[in-house]
Amino acid sequence: MSLKIDVNTVARLLFRDGSWYEVLPGSLTMDAFEWTDSEGLVISTGDVAVLPAMGVRFKTRGIAGWISCPLTSIMAVHYEPIELEDPLAVSMPTMLADELDQPPR
Repeated sequence: MSLKIDVNTVARLLFRDGSWYEVLPGSLTMDAFEWTDSEGLVISTGDVAVLPAMGVRFKTRGIAGWISCPLTSIMAVHYEPIELEDPLAVSMPTMLADELDQPPR
């Protein structure tokens, strides 16, 4: 079993400094870090052993451009909606079930 998180449902990211960042819908992407300039590749993360290989990039309200960081900078992910088919949601106590997002009817 894995914790499957659809990047299209991520609403906020918690960083190591304790700050939550809102993720604008559809802007979150994950890939290997590569530093480039107008001439092409400058440094591939694979070339530098101490740099994390994977990173994220996203847009947030109030900041022009993109935020990029190593995947290891993220401490928690807030994503929504919780699907009723989610195995954890199925085993959730009844008193908490009303907090789940209900599917559209």
